[in-house]
Amino acid sequence: MEKKLEEALKSSALFQGFGSDFFKFILPYMKTYRYQKGKEIVYQGEESSDLFIILEGQIRASIFDDEGNELVIDIFGEGDFVGELSLIDGEPRSASLIAETDVVVAVLERKHFISILKKYPELCLKLAENLVYRLRKADKFLESLAFLDVKERIINLFIDNAVESGNQIYKIPKMSHREIAKRIGASRESVTKALKRFSELGILSEENNMYILNLKEKNWRIL
Repeated sequence: MEKKLEEALKSSALFQGFGSDFFKFILPYMKTYRYQKGKEIVYQGEESSDLFIILEGQIRASIFDDEGNELVIDIFGEGDFVGELSLIDGEPRSASLIAETDVVVAVLERKHFISILKKYPELCLKLAENLVYRLRKADKFLESLAFLDVKERIINLFIDNAVESGNQIYKIPKMSHREIAKRIGASRESVTKALKRFSELGILSEENNMYILNLKEKNWRIL
């Protein structure tokens, strides 16, 4: 079991490049948990500071307003880690973590993470590199909310989530209108209107539970 966990942890961006001695040291601190799809792993404002390394499945990070409206900040998959902000400063959670699929995670408590840092201070650089990457990604997301309209945000979301692409044609696993709305910070109604317009322009179609986005030689900015 420990060998399987070690191999899974090696795929994490946080732990890449470390040798066998490092993993022998950290494995006793790790606990693994399973969560079913839709389960809230931590909630926004919760007083907790564990770090989660995703071994299987996906987790979404979301924030909610007082009416329960959800804005999806990001979706994380195998090898990613989440919960690093509260891990670092010990403050309440800034976002909820929800199992997007059935998920398996390795959990590291803050006190144990600090012990690991004392022995392997180079882990600080790994953490900082990943935090900078996420900060830049968050800046891009905020820029899209501030300066792009709904249809432009949908285009960016589809391009970012394409599983196949080439010659400005993208294949994206189909999402519900509500899910798209939560991912781009818009209303479901505005998403429905934009997708309808894309279909009218001939740049969006559906096939085998996939969206086909064709931006080749098309002016998709036409209203």
